[in-house]
Amino acid sequence: MITLLQKNVSKDVVQEEDVDEDAFEALFAQLEEDLKNDPSIEDEDGELTEEELAKLESELEEAMMEDDDFFKMLNATAGGTENDGDGDEDEEGEEDEEEEEDVEEDKSVKLKNWQLRRLARALKVGRRKTSIKSLAAELCLERPLVLEMLGNPPPKLLMMSAMLPDESVQPAMTESLATPVEVVETVPEEKIVVLDTDKKVPIHAMQSQWSSQKRLKKVQVDTLERVYRRTKRPTNTMISSIVHVTNLPRKKVVKWFEDKRSEDGVPTERLPYERSTTETVFSS
Repeated sequence: MITLLQKNVSKDVVQEEDVDEDAFEALFAQLEEDLKNDPSIEDEDGELTEEELAKLESELEEAMMEDDDFFKMLNATAGGTENDGDGDEDEEGEEDEEEEEDVEEDKSVKLKNWQLRRLARALKVGRRKTSIKSLAAELCLERPLVLEMLGNPPPKLLMMSAMLPDESVQPAMTESLATPVEVVETVPEEKIVVLDTDKKVPIHAMQSQWSSQKRLKKVQVDTLERVYRRTKRPTNTMISSIVHVTNLPRKKVVKWFEDKRSEDGVPTERLPYERSTTETVFSS
């Protein structure tokens, strides 16, 4: 820019010098015509008087003075443009230095991963629910920088905040995980027979009581059913033999036959035996 101005100024100076030469030539031509047309001049040789020479010199000096003033003005304007160019260059240099300082400051502020994660969590929660002062103290950062990061977050911080889960759902999940589920097992009640040990019971009575409480084995049930198929009402001798074979108490054997007859619908009392009419006819 400065070189262009200097070139333009030099061109103007050259043009002005050409104009001045033309003006001088025109001035001399006009003077010659005036001298020729002046009737007061009678000299044949056409020589100028001393007064005319002095007048001519004064006019030339005035013209030269005007030209000097013009050249000084041109030089001053050229110098001013150069100074302005230098000032612009200085201002541009200062702006460049300030930009470089800002870039250096931006480069110097490099947040760590844990700081970014904490800022992303605060951005997810919201500025109104976050204490900027405590957050700045926790991150070891200045408060204006924290406000700037939350007010105008960079793309990386926005992505990290968007990837975080919602905190409203997380406490419910943690509470459900923290409280263990109590599993209540329902144990079927068993009939427990408590024997009175204080009372003195004979051994054979205890054995019969214990055997009556036991369940029948498959072999014992088969023996009882085999006898039941032969006769619904076994005799005393048959019951004694069953007790001897199965090692079951007599009462339990008798009780089994009674229960079996009630299941099959056998009458409890036996009907008296009656002879048929045919037998009476043949007997008579």
